[in-house]
Amino acid sequence: MSFRRFLPLTLLCVLVALSSPVRAQQSDAASPRASTTWTLRDWSRLEVWRFFEPRPGGGNDDYAFGANRLQAGVQRSSGKYDLTAALQYVHFGGLPSDAVGPGPLGIGAVYYAHAGRSDSRQVYLRYANIRLKRLLPGVTVQIGRMPYSSGAEASSGNTKIEAVKQQRIAARLVGEFEWSLYQRAYDGVRVDTSHNRWSGTAVAFHPTQGGFEDAAGLMMRNVTVLGGIAAFRTATAAPAVQWQLFAFRYRDTRRVAARPDNTGRAASAADVSINTFGATVIAAPPPRAGRQWDGLLWLAGQSGAWYEQTHRAASVAAEAGYQWTTATWQPWVRGGWLFASGDRGPLDNRHGTFFQMLPTVRRYSQSALYSQMNSTDLFAQVMLRPRPKLAVRLDWHRIGLASSRDAWYSGSGATQNRGTLFGFSTRPSNGAGTLASVAEGSADYALSSHWSINWYASVARGGGVVAPVFAGHTMTFGYIENVLQF
Repeated sequence: MSFRRFLPLTLLCVLVALSSPVRAQQSDAASPRASTTWTLRDWSRLEVWRFFEPRPGGGNDDYAFGANRLQAGVQRSSGKYDLTAALQYVHFGGLPSDAVGPGPLGIGAVYYAHAGRSDSRQVYLRYANIRLKRLLPGVTVQIGRMPYSSGAEASSGNTKIEAVKQQRIAARLVGEFEWSLYQRAYDGVRVDTSHNRWSGTAVAFHPTQGGFEDAAGLMMRNVTVLGGIAAFRTATAAPAVQWQLFAFRYRDTRRVAARPDNTGRAASAADVSINTFGATVIAAPPPRAGRQWDGLLWLAGQSGAWYEQTHRAASVAAEAGYQWTTATWQPWVRGGWLFASGDRGPLDNRHGTFFQMLPTVRRYSQSALYSQMNSTDLFAQVMLRPRPKLAVRLDWHRIGLASSRDAWYSGSGATQNRGTLFGFSTRPSNGAGTLASVAEGSADYALSSHWSINWYASVARGGGVVAPVFAGHTMTFGYIENVLQF
């Protein structure tokens, strides 16, 4: 076994030793705020897929599989530092070996393509990091393997803004791919500073393998992300507006023999260097007479190089919401529109497809049918709270392609450091502009502080992009998930 496979276990042992009772007693004497917290979380999920029915000779589009994820973690907190470590074990059962043709027919096929087996499983280091709090006034430094979600770095102090941010901004560009069973983390350094009217974050890291990849937890040294984020707010306890400016540098030289674009050109390795820069504005004034509105505007531009092509792309999202905060079920209605540019000339020297980098794509595509690349998304949603422990969400989306000369993209970013899978995949557009209409619903019910059940179901009706390739034009997908945490 290589040193890199021993390293995660070694780091975990060191962190656990630092949080042992003997050290805890010494730290407690020096700092009465010091504490150690152990956590245990378990997710079990059953997914049921019926993808668009392929034409005769195609793969299996109708299947179900189960999976379980178990995480054990420890955190040591004091006035000077926080130490965090967690191990994770994932185990699948019943992944389909024949759900390919044309392309992967649902997420089960993607998991199988990475693992090559129906009972994919792995134990790996999820987190191992230290957060230093007193190096400089108002500055914290986090080093090691850590979580990260772009757009959610700084709290606004406004509950509504935070709710919108977590649902519609966080991890749009860089995230942990949370809903996937293997997920991903980031190895590197994060620096945060906070002041009265603004806060800033700088990051430099490599993502880990994961997402659909069963060899999870290995650092992808050939993918580098550098970023800087600044958030501004008014000097009030609950500001009505938060502004964000962000910039990221993404460099990818992995040995993956896949090139997800519309050129048809082969590649033996990735060669991607992209700069992403933009701004976010989220507004949510205090409720009046039991009513509250919110608004969001997100803009991003890109420059750089996509293999041998010059890269220029852009994306914009505009959304608004309205909630009756004192009414029965507290209905919250939201709607909006997204545009992510596509490439208009596959034979020229310019690549115009917006590149989403390393997102948690399912926050924005719960059906996992599409990514924010060469896409338009007109949506409406209703969120309800029938009971304090029950949350219900209903969504409708009309998904199109920004350019009919580009491809239909899906995926959530890099999953493996070498191989044949890039992390995003493509299907032909067939010269059409309408991908699908999607109706979906979800419910989360907390039976207790330790036990919750989550449910999701969706129906997608394929459009002109789907019709020439598949015999059936309807896709259904659903799951039920049981979550225990202590």
